Amino acid sequence: MERSSEPSCEYSVVEEKLLLGKLHMKKIPTSVSSGYLVVVFVYVTEYVGIKARTWASMHVHAAFAVGVMIVALVGYLVRTWWIYQVCLSITTLPFIIFCWLLPETPFWLLSQGRHEEVEKLINVMEKWNNISTPCKLSELCPTHQDEPVSEITEKKKKAPSVKNHNLLDLFRTCTMARRTFSIWLVWFTGSLGYYVFSLSSVNLGGNEYLNLFLSGAVELPSYIVACLGMDRLGRRNTLAPFLLLSAVICGIIMVIPQDFSALQIAASMTGKFTIGVAFGLIYLYTAELYPTIVRSLAVGSGSMMCRIGSVVAPFCVYLADVWVFMPQLLVGFMALLTGALTLMLPETLGEPLTSTMEEAAALGARRDRRAQKEETAFSDVALEKLEAPV
Repeated sequence: MERSSEPSCEYSVVEEKLLLGKLHMKKIPTSVSSGYLVVVFVYVTEYVGIKARTWASMHVHAAFAVGVMIVALVGYLVRTWWIYQVCLSITTLPFIIFCWLLPETPFWLLSQGRHEEVEKLINVMEKWNNISTPCKLSELCPTHQDEPVSEITEKKKKAPSVKNHNLLDLFRTCTMARRTFSIWLVWFTGSLGYYVFSLSSVNLGGNEYLNLFLSGAVELPSYIVACLGMDRLGRRNTLAPFLLLSAVICGIIMVIPQDFSALQIAASMTGKFTIGVAFGLIYLYTAELYPTIVRSLAVGSGSMMCRIGSVVAPFCVYLADVWVFMPQLLVGFMALLTGALTLMLPETLGEPLTSTMEEAAALGARRDRRAQKEETAFSDVALEKLEAPV
């Protein structure tokens, strides 16, 4: 009996090691996808102008929502796990080739002082867009008016090397520290709510594949609403109300009886919609709140908080065993707190991307001064009309 148990024990050990290896291998695609998603978003944001920035950035999120729908569809059609894994992995192969063909963004090249490359790149973009006006460096760098490219490049070579920035730069001043804390909390809450609503969708009754498909489909209109709101109301004035609305919907879900499954699904999808609006625009809002020198770092650190939220979300869903509405209570509380803190962030609608920490820190003050000047000018015109003789 002792000898017969040895192969069984060895098989168990081998099986355990294979299982652990499988779990570790699954972490690699998740880590890699989180990294290149941030890079792609910053890349798209820095390549478009102010007018097209909102809609261009939302294309990234729309593609993510379509991906969720495809995952549900492929999972329904392909029930063998390794074939399912191969089908999803093949879709990333074309991007391995295309990423080497893409040039650096003009903003990044400018921050590195590579002005000649910027001029060449802008000229190529002009040809593709049928624009005959040549690129002028003075329009790209107002601080270098009337200086030829060669002199600017020579000065850059003689200047000290570019400083390498780190995570501490996001906390250098009290203003930036408060901003970073609020932004990180928005990332965490958005991810927590996003995945709590997504993971809870398969427990709402009915077909779990259909529920997952619907949770992805409901994101598409949420991104359209986010675009319209950001362009008309502003980034902050869209983010804060939808976070607060998510908190309200979490409260509504808590009072819906368990027997009303259709109403539960409708409320859950509405919550996914509102949190999708907030989660969608935080990428662009973060990119606009920070300068070029730390923009990727800011979005990347926000994505790190996002991943923490996605890790906490499954455990939050399991708290339903303690109390059925505990997940909604936690998400609602975080959304309420984050929505209130968001109101203290500066508005970035219509503002150009900043290049230095000083410009980024002055975002709110600059808009307030502009509004004050407009108000003063309006008052002066009104007084002139009143004082004018009849």
